[in-house]
Amino acid sequence: MSEPDGGFHLPGPSAQPIVAALGVALALAGLVPDSRLWRMSLISIGGIILMIGVWLWISEAVEEYRNLPG
Repeated sequence: MSEPDGGFHLPGPSAQPIVAALGVALALAGLVPDSRLWRMSLISIGGIILMIGVWLWISEAVEEYRNLPG
């Protein structure tokens, strides 16, 4: 039996999920109870890293989808 022309497409490996997970980890580390100002910094930096990671991840997936044959 031969495989149909459409087939399944799996995206290639990417580092963006790891970047997004790092952003989530930093943001959650900022939620540790403490009375210092650095908590807000960790939450902000983690949120920014998360947004950048997700943005790059989505834009890479869209670009790969647009370049699919057919």
